[in-house]
Amino acid sequence: MNNISGDIIKKINDMANYCYNCNRCVNVCPLSHIDVFYPQKLIVDLLFSPINEVLEKHNIWDCLTCGLCSNYCPMTQEKVGVRFPELILELRKIAIHNQNQIDKIIHCETHDEIFPLISKIMSDGKLHPNKLEFLENSSLKTTDSGEIAFFIGCLPIMDTIFYKSDINYINIPKTIIGLLNEANIVPVVLNEKCCGHDVLWGKGDNNTFKKLAEYNVKLYRDAGVKTIILGCAEGYRIWKFDYPKVIKDFNFKIMHFSEFFLKEKILENVRFPQETKIKVTYHDACRLGRMGGKLYDAPRELLKKIPGVELIEMENIRDDANCCGVSAFMGCNESTRTFRQNRINEAIETGAEYLIVPCPKCLTHFDCYLNEPSLDEEHKNLKNKIKVKDLANFIGELLFLV
Repeated sequence: MNNISGDIIKKINDMANYCYNCNRCVNVCPLSHIDVFYPQKLIVDLLFSPINEVLEKHNIWDCLTCGLCSNYCPMTQEKVGVRFPELILELRKIAIHNQNQIDKIIHCETHDEIFPLISKIMSDGKLHPNKLEFLENSSLKTTDSGEIAFFIGCLPIMDTIFYKSDINYINIPKTIIGLLNEANIVPVVLNEKCCGHDVLWGKGDNNTFKKLAEYNVKLYRDAGVKTIILGCAEGYRIWKFDYPKVIKDFNFKIMHFSEFFLKEKILENVRFPQETKIKVTYHDACRLGRMGGKLYDAPRELLKKIPGVELIEMENIRDDANCCGVSAFMGCNESTRTFRQNRINEAIETGAEYLIVPCPKCLTHFDCYLNEPSLDEEHKNLKNKIKVKDLANFIGELLFLV
C-alpha cells in the first residue's frame, strides 16, 4: 500500500473502532429494512478482518450515504466518531483501485456511467461543454468578475441527457439568476466544470475530484468571487464541506440560494401576479439536510414567503426524512424503487398538490417513478395526485419567469 492508502486505512480503522455495536444504525438504515445492506455488520468485519476480505463480503456500492445512520449513532459527532457515510467514502477510495470491485460498481451505477464519465473527461481537459448557451439571446444579466457568483453545476448537461423528461432543468438557473437580477444583483456566471460530487461520493475517485475542485476554485478566485450561491443540494454539499478538505486556504462563503434569498429579502421585493391557494410539501434532500449541515429552515421559510402557499409537512422530515433512494446516480434499482414509492405516498397523504425538492437527483428519480410505464391503474393516477417540482423552478413558474 502506498502512503495515501495507508492514511486511508488508518482513518477507516479509527472510525470503525468507535463502534460499540448498539445496532441503532441497522434499525434506521433504509437498506437494512429491505435486506440489502447492514452498516453494523460491515463495521464488525472491519474490526476483525483484512479490508480486502471485507470488500469482497460486503457491497459498499449499495450504501446510499444518506447519513440517516450517523444521525442516530451515539458514537458519531461532527468531526469524530464512526461517521458511516465518510467511512464508506474512504472504503470506496480504496476499492476503486481493486479490479474485483469493478463489476459491483457497474451493477450499482445508473445511466451507463455517463455522469462520472463526463466528469472524468472534463477533469482531463479533453472536453469542456458550453453550459452557458441558455444565456444567449436572454434578458438575464451576468458578469465575468465580481464578488457574488452563481454556480450552475450539471443542470445544462442533465437537460441534454434527460431530453425526453418533462423536467426543464435549465429553468432552475434561469429563475435564480432572474431573481438576483430583480434585486439588482448581477452574478458572476462562468463556464465551470462539474463540481465532482458523483465521482467522489459515487466512485471514490479522489484524483478526478481534486482536479475538478482545483479548476473550479481557481476559476472563481481569478474572477474575484467571495460568495458562491448554489441551487443544487449536491453542489452545496461539495463546495461547503468537501472542497475545503482538498483546497488550501479555501475562503469562499458558500450559500444555498434559499439562504441568500432570505438574507437579501429577495422575495419580499417582488410581486407575485396572483395569490393562488397552493398546498405544498417539502422533501429534505440528504445532501442539504443530514449531509449538508442540517439546512432545513431556509427552504421552508422561502416557501412561506410566497403568498397563497401553504406548507404541509410529511410524517418524516428534517433529520428523519426518508431517502429518495439514489445518490450520485448510484443505486437506482427495484429495491430502492420502494423508497421512492414510500416517499411519494407519504407526500400524497399530506393532501399537497406539489412535492417540492431541492436536489436534481431527487427531482429526477421522483419524476421517473411517477412517469414509469405501468399496467397498474393506481400507479397511472399518481401524476394526478401530486407534481414534483424543484424549489427554484416552482418559484420561477409562479412568477412567470420561466
